[in-house]
Amino acid sequence: MNALKTGEPSDQLNKLDVGQQHRAISSENLEVSGVAGRLADYVGVAVRVPGRLLTASDEFFKSVGYRMELQAQAYRTAFNEGLTDERAAARVYEILENPPENVKRAAIDAARYQTFTNSLRDTKIGTLGELGQFAEKARGSEHAAIRIPAKVILPFIRTPTNIASYTLERTPLAALSKSFWKEINAGGARRDLAMGKLVTGSFIMGAAADMALGGQITGGGPQNRDMKNILRAKGWQPYSILINGKYYAYNRLDPVGAIIGLAADITEIIGQLDEPDAIEMGIAGTIAVAQNMSSKTYLKGVTEFFDVMASIKAGEDVENIRAMNYLSRMGTSLVPFTSALSTIERIVDPQLSSAFTYMDGVRARLPGMNEDLPPRRNVFGDPIVLSGGIGLDNMAGIYTSELTEDSIVDEIVAQKVGIPMPRRSISGVELDVYQYDRYIQLMSGKAGVSPPIKDQLRTLFAEPGYQKQMREGKEIEIRAIFTNAAASARAQLIAEQPVLRDAIEMKRYEEQLQRGAY
Repeated sequence: MNALKTGEPSDQLNKLDVGQQHRAISSENLEVSGVAGRLADYVGVAVRVPGRLLTASDEFFKSVGYRMELQAQAYRTAFNEGLTDERAAARVYEILENPPENVKRAAIDAARYQTFTNSLRDTKIGTLGELGQFAEKARGSEHAAIRIPAKVILPFIRTPTNIASYTLERTPLAALSKSFWKEINAGGARRDLAMGKLVTGSFIMGAAADMALGGQITGGGPQNRDMKNILRAKGWQPYSILINGKYYAYNRLDPVGAIIGLAADITEIIGQLDEPDAIEMGIAGTIAVAQNMSSKTYLKGVTEFFDVMASIKAGEDVENIRAMNYLSRMGTSLVPFTSALSTIERIVDPQLSSAFTYMDGVRARLPGMNEDLPPRRNVFGDPIVLSGGIGLDNMAGIYTSELTEDSIVDEIVAQKVGIPMPRRSISGVELDVYQYDRYIQLMSGKAGVSPPIKDQLRTLFAEPGYQKQMREGKEIEIRAIFTNAAASARAQLIAEQPVLRDAIEMKRYEEQLQRGAY
């Protein structure tokens, strides 16, 4: 209750990796007084509400973990001393009332371990601990050019690292760590606990792998992003359990969710190999670990950063759309209350809005500010709608999605054809968000100018000539329909919009001047 009232943790190792600046927004720190000072204090209190709740829950579970380990240590001590009956009970009571320093330390360490707040120096998987300590050094760097980006990209370090270590300790990969064999060689309870973690986690992975083979559990899905988006068009959802035609996400239920996801990823990746050998299976396991960890919300900043860096290629437009979206999300996350307002917006209007610029990205996340923005669409022209989750919709930890029957998507997936969204430029001229929305509608047939692309595909799939072809031939014909539809849509869009046509002609004229054609 004290942590809930004051926001102050009893343990310096807690969920909030903010050091001594957890009360940065205050009249004292901002050096203001009067009305402005009171306003700063009120804003600071409001901004710190989520952190206060997190700290209070952390304190509660630490107290549970502490008492649990204290009881275990007391009974274990009495047993090791050969005591029984009343003497054993008295000894246990004595330890609980006045625990020796080593017992108290063991209980504190256990409480930190079970809440994933233990020091990275004590992380069981040593390599992860070393990486985490390196990241902490970057966040504490004296150079602002390193410290500030590190804090934005890595808002949390200790807890994610410990969750990853906790997960790997319960997989066969634990046998590769020195700490595992140290526990085994120690014997006694330490050995039993280490073996118990390994066996229990491996059993969960085996059951999850069997369910993944049967399609009841999904992993991260295809490595191809376009193929993954095609699957989403029929309600498929990554890292989910399929129950009665509905997907329930488990990827936020760590560490058990991470163990299940790891097994599902390994199963999916190995399933894509023709005749996997030991080396390929090892590679599949490595990819699965990386893919599973990168899907976590607490590592979203890191994965999105490297995703953006990989997407920026030489020769592409300077204003890379993915980079702009990333900067927009990072920028809005720094503004107080934006996250809460974004949650309200998604509950009121779960349909995603399309945004190409920083300001459009901000508007898309605020209630009532995105009404004039067109919806984000998939390759078939259908608006993308968040399906919500169990509990308070977008505040829930378990997201859901209805699986729908769609023979068109099934055939595209069966032929392993990943269809990318059209480029957001025509002849080198960037389209604005409204032009691009019209472009997608024209291409997909949603605008009524051409037949819906799904109808074209349905006709193609019914042709005897198509059915007799090999997979490569089918892929060529499927891609041809999308390519032709995109070409027709570009021509129609240019014809509809004189401003776009003039911009394209000017672009061509400038290019000819640069080549010396005039």
